[in-house]
Amino acid sequence: MQTLNDQLEISFIPAGFPSPADDFTDLSISLDKYLIQNPSATFMAYANGDSMVRIGIHDGDILIVDRSLTVKEGDIVVALICGEFTVKQLSYIHNNPVLIPYNPKYSPIKISSEMEFEIWGVVPYSIRKYR
Repeated sequence: MQTLNDQLEISFIPAGFPSPADDFTDLSISLDKYLIQNPSATFMAYANGDSMVRIGIHDGDILIVDRSLTVKEGDIVVALICGEFTVKQLSYIHNNPVLIPYNPKYSPIKISSEMEFEIWGVVPYSIRKYR
């Protein structure tokens, strides 16, 4: 598992009107402790493609994938379908799983009993680099 061991300083920064710099205090936070609840069951992977852009997951984003979380409808999951990985939102139609993309260019994937299908984990966070 890849970890983020460096301590980073973090402050709250308003996204509205500017605030004086004196308002910010020094606070260290470990991204491991903030983003990863169960290190032994968590891994990171890069998102590849644009099927989830409307939910905020873009090509090249780092996905935090937790295999220890209980999967529920509406979760963003990493799934293995017929030997290939994908990240989609999990839904159900008539008790059958359906993987929902967040880009109108793509259709939902209806999972049939004949398909090899396994959910590898839940994606609670993604990390994006802006530059």
